[in-house]
Amino acid sequence: MNLLEETVYSYRSRIRHPGQFLLAMARDVWRSRELAGQLFQREIRQRYRQSVLGFLWIVIPPIVTTMIFVMLQQNSILNIKTTDIPYPLYVMLGAVLWQVFTESVLAPLKAFDSCISIMIKINMPREAPILAGMAQVLFFMGLQLLLAAGCLLWFGVAFAPGMVLAPLAVVALVIMGTGLGVFLVPLGGLFKDVAEGVGMLLRLLFFLTPIVYPPPTGWPWSLVVSLNPVVPLLTTARDLLAKGVVQDWTPFWLAAGGGVVLLLLGLLFYRITIPVVLERLGA
Repeated sequence: MNLLEETVYSYRSRIRHPGQFLLAMARDVWRSRELAGQLFQREIRQRYRQSVLGFLWIVIPPIVTTMIFVMLQQNSILNIKTTDIPYPLYVMLGAVLWQVFTESVLAPLKAFDSCISIMIKINMPREAPILAGMAQVLFFMGLQLLLAAGCLLWFGVAFAPGMVLAPLAVVALVIMGTGLGVFLVPLGGLFKDVAEGVGMLLRLLFFLTPIVYPPPTGWPWSLVVSLNPVVPLLTTARDLLAKGVVQDWTPFWLAAGGGVVLLLLGLLFYRITIPVVLERLGA
């Protein structure tokens, strides 16, 4: 006879026993995989069900962004310094990688928001929406990397062995974005303003990241860029995609390690706070 799982509520903090807490979280993440796969399929179907262009909407934004900035640069409206690779390819790869990062930040918020009504009514694994959001980002990343590969072929870039490491650098970018997004999920569930604010801040951060221009060397913009944790990940991924060579790996590993820590802390924060968030939303 199958017995229902017994849940015991206590006033004592669950993190008083970190080992048990982390083990329970890992177990629930593993149990969430099948439901996360179903949520992923549902979201993809709903997102492109009534769309004529379908998956092309994933690659259209970086293409349009590239066309706009190339036109501005060619007409001397923007004074962009010479880049080490053709400027259209420089902008296209940067726009592709930025699109991957923004999607990884917003995906956990969107996935949780789409499951709020279900999570309030039934006791489903809390990590399932987060895993579904991560699956969407990886699917999105794969299509964007295909676009990047097409651009490299179009510009006749020769293959270099270091290019095979590019997907790992892109995954590091996804990890940082997902960690930030997971941290924002509890607040985003309570306040719809969070998603709007995040979108606005990401648009601002676009211009503070060397996506359409080379990294500045003059004060104070060089300091602003150096403090941006996204820059080492994005520039390393772009260098690997375009040249297969990275001059200095140290900033990348520091940023990648910080992204891993951010994701782990985000998952802990999510697991601790989300029962309270669902209780308030269901009240």
